[in-house]
Amino acid sequence: MGPKTSYADLVIIGAGPAGLMAAAWASRLRLKARILDDKADRVQNGRADGLHVRTMEILDSFGLAISIEQEAYKLREICAWNPDPEDENRIRRTQRVLSKEEELGRYHQLGIHQGFIEQRFISLLKKEGCVQVERCIETKSLELDQAIATDPHAYPVALRLRRGDAANKGSSPDAFADSMQEETIKSKYLLGTDGAHSWTRRQLGLKMTGDRTEKHFGVIDIIPITDFPDARISCSIHSAKDGSVMTFPREGRLVRFYVQFAETSNGEEFDKSKITPDMIVQTASRILSPYKLEYDYCDWWSVYTVGQQYASNFDVDNRVFLAGDAVHTHSPTMGAGMNVSMQDTYNLVWKIGQVVNGIAQPRILNTYNGERQKVAAELMEMDRRMSQFYCEGPSEDAHNYRKFREEFRTFLSGVSVKYGPNILVPPTLEKEDGDLTSHVQNGFLKEGKQRPKLWSKQSLARNMIVGQRIPSHLVMNIAEANTVHVHSMLKSDGRWRVLLLAGDISQPAQMARLKGVSDYLASPSSFIHTYTPESQKIDSIIEVLTIHATPRDKVEFSDLPEILHPFDPKLGHDYWKCFSNNNRGEEGEFSDAYEEWGVDKTRGCVAVVRPDQHVSYLCELDEIENVGKYFSQILLPQRQDN
Repeated sequence: MGPKTSYADLVIIGAGPAGLMAAAWASRLRLKARILDDKADRVQNGRADGLHVRTMEILDSFGLAISIEQEAYKLREICAWNPDPEDENRIRRTQRVLSKEEELGRYHQLGIHQGFIEQRFISLLKKEGCVQVERCIETKSLELDQAIATDPHAYPVALRLRRGDAANKGSSPDAFADSMQEETIKSKYLLGTDGAHSWTRRQLGLKMTGDRTEKHFGVIDIIPITDFPDARISCSIHSAKDGSVMTFPREGRLVRFYVQFAETSNGEEFDKSKITPDMIVQTASRILSPYKLEYDYCDWWSVYTVGQQYASNFDVDNRVFLAGDAVHTHSPTMGAGMNVSMQDTYNLVWKIGQVVNGIAQPRILNTYNGERQKVAAELMEMDRRMSQFYCEGPSEDAHNYRKFREEFRTFLSGVSVKYGPNILVPPTLEKEDGDLTSHVQNGFLKEGKQRPKLWSKQSLARNMIVGQRIPSHLVMNIAEANTVHVHSMLKSDGRWRVLLLAGDISQPAQMARLKGVSDYLASPSSFIHTYTPESQKIDSIIEVLTIHATPRDKVEFSDLPEILHPFDPKLGHDYWKCFSNNNRGEEGEFSDAYEEWGVDKTRGCVAVVRPDQHVSYLCELDEIENVGKYFSQILLPQRQDN
């Protein structure tokens, strides 16, 4: 009897943070998915350890942020230390710099080890019960049948695997115990998140391009025994002769040290096997002079050589995809790797889910490579600069660390990532007279002469940048008088959101505009009817949320058209779709969302937000039918009469 053959919508190879993020999406979207890993258990210590604002926003959309934030170290301040000009054998503090990441979103930069993040995902998967990590899996071969790759219903990917003996490898609670040893999985899609030495990438024949340097660092997590005054503050430390150290406090008493070793000459062999934890700490101690550094407990350590590489393609035929370290590798001094990797799969898997579930057209998958490869290229450039900063000694940047860090802050936070223009993010029209600010690719604009079929009016919401994640601000639920963050309404459940920023509806003309929008939405030809199966609730594919600019006590909930708060005969009205800004809530005065977004309170606008919280389209309230044109390029009609 030959190996068993099974079928799946999506197979994920690698159960690190990127793979688990993908599995979380697959679970939410009810995909028939498998996640495979060759190890017997999750990471127990060490590895990646930093979380930035955008990643925390994403984790919050899955309900994971609170437990992580409670355990993690919050980075509020960074100190720069440089050689003392009166005695170069000593270092002294030269600057205190506020992190300020929390100014870009709702969260601080956090320090916590990778295994803790993985466990939160594993617990989520167990709770939802759709996808479970399969461990001790040896992948044997991968084949893609390109003859059927364009058929959206086909299973063109064949993965042959062998199941190891988890019992003999220290099985974990999420390891499978199965007597069947060999299996072939045929899948619609496959995602490789199997790290820098990716087996999946090698099977596809994709090459990594970039540089590998002769710069070497030791990294170690210890409980430091020290008189260094900033032991619990993240520090950038440059000595005159002994190299550099970066420190990053962690959960509990742990502190991570990134310690520079001497750079080898071109072609000279660097023998990592000769490095020990004591050597790393002794080198750090010399750099910290006159302060002492010792340790009794070491949680984890490693040695790495700085390199920046990324793959020329992140997919093959929109059927096999790569993400995370499988397509971009860099030094850990940036503290961005785990974040960018999880954001890769957060970008991808909702698209796969919508195609598999028959909601979206397969061509939306074309956007993954362009959207995430651009981020990877920027990551490589930033990492080159950061590595040079730590390797070149006490430079001008080291002495003006505040300015140096500011150049990295928005990228590291993740909030500056901007997608498009592409099929999901039409180009922007900056001027009302129709002039376009730049040439646009993908057929929207040619030689500056051809107007795009559809474009966003960025001037309607100056600070809600098309292509970027929507900034979150407090608004007030009209029915409950509770203040909520906009991101709390944008859970990772696969739905598109259409935000009606209705303006001041106490003005008769503006209320008339809103009722005109509502009449369109209630009509059988509107996009919420066209793209919603008749058997499902009207908000199951596209959810309409209304945020007006009138003081809450000036407008009654019942004044708003019913389509904006749909009525269910068994459940009553949906009271969680209508909001106002510029009011007093339980938290007192709060920032005006309209002003923060740069939206005119008289005029208002419409904003379309993708399932991954990125703004994809802006138009006037009176142009609500254009939202239907936007969705016609992306989604599949679900009703026969449309």
